Amino acid sequence: MTDMTAAPGGLGRFERWLSIWVAAAILAGLLLGNIAPGIFGGLAGLEVASVNLPVAVLIWAMVYPMMVGVDFGSIRRVGEEPRGLLITLVVNWLIKPFTMAALGVLFFNHVFAGLIPPEDAQSYLAGVILLGAAPCTAMVFVWSNLTRGDPTYTLVQVSVNDLIMAASRSRHAAAATIQSQA
Repeated sequence: MTDMTAAPGGLGRFERWLSIWVAAAILAGLLLGNIAPGIFGGLAGLEVASVNLPVAVLIWAMVYPMMVGVDFGSIRRVGEEPRGLLITLVVNWLIKPFTMAALGVLFFNHVFAGLIPPEDAQSYLAGVILLGAAPCTAMVFVWSNLTRGDPTYTLVQVSVNDLIMAASRSRHAAAATIQSQA
């Protein structure tokens, strides 16, 4: 997929035009969804345990090229350079939630306030904050691969962030269960 004729460290044709490819894919999806809504409705219904199977396969296809580059034996050496991991955690958990909250308040409570009911605006605001703290794992792998990042380090960064999200979710679920039983 990537044009290997690029200069070392430079962007290939695919990477240079990525924004155009994404826009074209969005337009193609909108066009095909309007032309053949039944096919896409059927695809949307292919779920197991609330996971859409076509989406799961496509995400795996995005992540697979990065994962084959991981040297699992070198994971133990990631701790020798903790700065990148610390930066990731600080940005994801101390900066992004607040910047996303600020952007959400700006857009949902001010810019688009007349278009969104207030109770919906608060729900959207919560969603924006969660999305800010929890970047799409597959996209982190893809962007790291496109920038020729270290796949092993990326795997560790994503894993630590996902573990924090899972621990946070289970802690909140336990708190909700305790509250409902009280």
